[in-house]
Amino acid sequence: MLIFSMVIQNEEDRSIIENLYHNYHRLMMYIAREILKDHDKAEDAVSQTYIKIIDNLQKFSFEDCNKTKGLIVILVRNICYDMLKSENRWGLVSLDETNLPGNLEDLPYETLASEEGYRTILSGISELSEKSGSVLKLKYIYDYSDREIAALLNISQENVRVRLHRAKAALLQKLTEGDAAHE
Repeated sequence: MLIFSMVIQNEEDRSIIENLYHNYHRLMMYIAREILKDHDKAEDAVSQTYIKIIDNLQKFSFEDCNKTKGLIVILVRNICYDMLKSENRWGLVSLDETNLPGNLEDLPYETLASEEGYRTILSGISELSEKSGSVLKLKYIYDYSDREIAALLNISQENVRVRLHRAKAALLQKLTEGDAAHE
């Protein structure tokens, strides 16, 4: 962590990174170890996450700890999956085998009109694949642009738009299935 602090010239930015380290480093390591199943690779993934955060520091808002936690989880997960893909081991790790800590679905979504709407949409998003759920959260909860999402997930902007389209269609299907079940 000392190396990351030395790279940052701005005292305020350095303080933000140090706070993130103190508050989320253990969570980041836990997630990375669960996905990669290797302590050294997990450390590499967490380091890459810090580098990505430092590179995009001006785009992030770290005022809401729940949103910060969700964003960090998404970043660490995607970096770990990118590492697995680059090793041609992507198919060896089942998403069912990864146990993420806590209930990440307890994030506050201020843009929703009601608590019932919040729970319904949250339930629908939780039933989607990680790819779909992550891209929806980054776009509509964290309010990132397609270009920013592409940079965060290391995919093209066109791929972001395709994922968003598919995720919205899948969410709509989940929500309409839920409405039909309640009738």
